[in-house]
Amino acid sequence: MKKRMVAAAAALLFLSGCGIGGGHSASISKEEQETDYSTVYAEIIEFGGFKNKEYESELNEQLEGDVRNTINEFDKLAQDAVEDLPAGVKSALNITQKVKRDSGDVISLLTENYIYLGGAHGTTAWDTYTIYLGDDNPHRLELKELFVDESQYIDEINRRIDRLVEDNPEQYSELWAQPHITEAESGRFYLTDNDLVIWFPPYELSYYARGFVEFPIPLAELNGLLKEEFRVSEK
Repeated sequence: MKKRMVAAAAALLFLSGCGIGGGHSASISKEEQETDYSTVYAEIIEFGGFKNKEYESELNEQLEGDVRNTINEFDKLAQDAVEDLPAGVKSALNITQKVKRDSGDVISLLTENYIYLGGAHGTTAWDTYTIYLGDDNPHRLELKELFVDESQYIDEINRRIDRLVEDNPEQYSELWAQPHITEAESGRFYLTDNDLVIWFPPYELSYYARGFVEFPIPLAELNGLLKEEFRVSEK
């Protein structure tokens, strides 16, 4: 199969990191591929300005590797789907990167993968990375690590999700299940400067067109429960 690739110039974005040692930066390079049976648009993000250069390199390699693996797996699926697609229709993959937070020693990244292999619509998947850079062991955070009492965070989060649903009936009226997280699902979060956002994928709580269901919990409300390094200034 004939294959064509276009690599767009990287767009350099300077983010608002302000931890000791200077701000962070992120560059996003955009790649487009086309074959006789598929199209690919992929954004690859690369961070800079970390104090720990070894971790910076490891993280960038992991993030690029995740994109490359997704493209390779998609290509196999797209080849298998050729006979099931109408004439002139191609499978498609779209990978985008969104930095949700870069302040102090915390970076939160959302990667979105949209895949179409035929049928009425494609599928969209999210992966979220929240990185802590403020000690000698920079790493990807688990949700429980934000809290002083790591054994009670699930109950605290679920109580606040219940309150959001109750206080915002129009926004959450189309949910067909009670939104509660368990420890197994606690990777579904990201941080903004103001909120802890818990998310659920399409179909889990509502119909496909409703998309991802997000529950933003103000960090200021959680200050008494959070470890000091994750607290925010109360206005």
